[in-house]
Amino acid sequence: MKETAKESADIAPIGRRARKALAVRQALFDAGLEAFERQPISMVSVLDITERADVAKGVFYLQFRSKDEYLLALWEEVQARFLDSARSMAVDCRSQSARLEATVGALLQFMREKPAATRFWLRMAGYFPDEIGEPGHLTRIHQSYVQRIATLITGKTIANLCEHDLLIAQLVDTLGWAQINAELQLGEPLLDNRRLVKAIKAAMAPASAS
Repeated sequence: MKETAKESADIAPIGRRARKALAVRQALFDAGLEAFERQPISMVSVLDITERADVAKGVFYLQFRSKDEYLLALWEEVQARFLDSARSMAVDCRSQSARLEATVGALLQFMREKPAATRFWLRMAGYFPDEIGEPGHLTRIHQSYVQRIATLITGKTIANLCEHDLLIAQLVDTLGWAQINAELQLGEPLLDNRRLVKAIKAAMAPASAS
């Protein structure tokens, strides 16, 4: 019993530290989204982020080696948040057409409900040069995201996706975010789910026929 109690005593502090680190990471992410909604990414400093999160600057560098590493992690976090919401909407859909419409609907709903995350995502495209991060890292992030969109729409696993599946997912990504960009920056109204799905299917028609 003494050994078990000692093991518990050894494990508990690690759990608390892990939870605290996760809470700090989340606070830094939320602070960044708030800051990037107000200013371009290049104008927001690490100090701006840590002050908003109410943590010391040194704590930031315990989590991330640089601002760019933080931005990459935040970008993946925003993508994960959207994918979670899309998955919850598409999970009960039986046909691919229904899953496509549910995924597009989740994208538009995410934009309306998470404006800070949406604006950050849009600004990322204009911030990162190709050489940011390890070679090919940005490409891998985008490929992973498109693959996960394709699995939502097709109901397949990543290993079973084909080029056509990935093309559909890329169209959802491109047309969906083009709509959001126009709505946020130009004030153009968003297409509704069905009209956007129709546009995606029309764009797919030549590929389907070939």
